Amino acid sequence: MTKHDDLIRESIIRDMSEGVMVLGLDGSIQSLNPATERILNRSADQLMGRKIAAAFYEYSENDTFNQAVLDAVYHPTGMHHHLVPFYTGSGMRQLHMVTSYLKDGPTPIGIILVFSDITALAELKLQYAQQITTLLDSLVTALSTAIDERSPYTANHTRNMVKMARAFLDWLDETDNPHRFSEDRRHAFLMSVWLHDVGKLVVPLSIMDKATRLGDDLERVEARFDRMRLLARIDRLEGRISAEAHEARKARDAAWLDAIQRINTAPFLEENDVATIQEISRARYTDEDGAGQPVLLPSEAEKLLIRKGTLTDGERQIMQGHAIATRLILSQVKFPQTFAMVPQWASAHHELLGGAGYPLKLSGDSIPREVRLLTILDIFEALTAKDRPYKKPIPVERSLDILRSMVREGSIDGEILALFVQSEAWKAIL
Repeated sequence: MTKHDDLIRESIIRDMSEGVMVLGLDGSIQSLNPATERILNRSADQLMGRKIAAAFYEYSENDTFNQAVLDAVYHPTGMHHHLVPFYTGSGMRQLHMVTSYLKDGPTPIGIILVFSDITALAELKLQYAQQITTLLDSLVTALSTAIDERSPYTANHTRNMVKMARAFLDWLDETDNPHRFSEDRRHAFLMSVWLHDVGKLVVPLSIMDKATRLGDDLERVEARFDRMRLLARIDRLEGRISAEAHEARKARDAAWLDAIQRINTAPFLEENDVATIQEISRARYTDEDGAGQPVLLPSEAEKLLIRKGTLTDGERQIMQGHAIATRLILSQVKFPQTFAMVPQWASAHHELLGGAGYPLKLSGDSIPREVRLLTILDIFEALTAKDRPYKKPIPVERSLDILRSMVREGSIDGEILALFVQSEAWKAIL
């Protein structure tokens, strides 16, 4: 290479916007260009001849930068690319650094570092990521609100769970609890809480809002009893039955209708209630065409014979299907890596440790801690909720006793419940 070539090379390196630094095999700084001085905020006088180990070790923030250089020294095969932070003494910068051996033929004679300041690009990327995350958060909140607002009976359910979740996670941080969440894990968990009931979008409101056993069927039953009353009166007026028989039939039908209306809203059925519904379901009346008709249709009797709650087995299966729907809906969303677990966590909140939950019958260690916490929040909010038409709110202590009984039967996590009790996170909503 001629002297002219050397001058051209030196000119190019001197005018480059990237920093270029050459080290000897002993780690001493042998040359650098003006861009190096600008980017690292060090003068050539401060760096030339110094060992790299001494030149940049005054700030612990530069440990990653120093390690990247050492990697090049001790692993001389090929190029090494690094994204590293660097503290200049007055502020942090983000550097893209390439390190490689300089060789004279096959013999290494030094190490060259080429680095560019990508701080502005990194900040722009961070701003963009934050904007995307903010957009995702707002969409999740809006979707969750729309789901709850479908039903006046669950309008506050998800919001209450999020409030308790935040209060609980804050308590873990404040008490320096070993189970506290990282910022990314916290964000993903709260998103799972917001989205845990997204599958209820596919559940008919007639089931989701069913406040009584019969639901809309009650009006048809009451209309049938009005029809029976009028037919009985016609039978009496036309002489087909006696006055005594008419009065007896009228009293019986009134007693039956009273029983149906009471059982329709009863918290649970007594044995005599079951016997009454079975008796009514066997009875028939004669319509105006002379045909025999059931006083209660089989579907109506099935609903009235629900021992506890308001849903039949079929309706309950449809309701429980929201967990599968949650997973299917969320699996269509291309979540960033930080939120990759959201579909799994959100859709598993009805799984129980003993395997008796749904929809996948998960058990034990196959249920993540995040899901175990989500399950406790969901059950507690449902127990204490004041806006459910089919039940009265259960006081906090009684609700906690119910959760403790679920721990004893092996359904929920006792350690997480104990932390929840200590945190008193429910005070965020009660």
